[in-house]
Amino acid sequence: QWCWWEALELARRLVLTGAVTAIIPEERAFLRLVLATLISTMHTCGIAVVRPFKRVEDDVLAVATSLMTLLIFLTANWIFIFDGIEDYYYDVNTERASPLKVLGFDKLDGIVAVMISLVFSVLFLFIIGAVVAARRV
Repeated sequence: QWCWWEALELARRLVLTGAVTAIIPEERAFLRLVLATLISTMHTCGIAVVRPFKRVEDDVLAVATSLMTLLIFLTANWIFIFDGIEDYYYDVNTERASPLKVLGFDKLDGIVAVMISLVFSVLFLFIIGAVVAARRV
């Protein structure tokens, strides 16, 4: 029933790896990240709704890997915003950038630590979900 899904998956990969970088110039790197995040979000929701695979475990694994890709793009967005705040905006009182006021993180290590823990937490939950789904079948 979902024989076209593989073609859609290949098109998504082509857009994320080639078309985004070929169409959008380097000066608009944040737009690239936003577009990649939107594509990954639509793909994750599409897999969750359509469930294109025959086995439940494959659907769970596909959603998990797509969600990991989405979280990586979100992390890249946060890092880009953090660096932009740090490079271009300065606090008059401290004479340095203050990303703490905008993002809630004073150092980039905090963003990375939170996102790594979130990725591993989601991965752990999906592994548990896949094991439970495999036992039911």
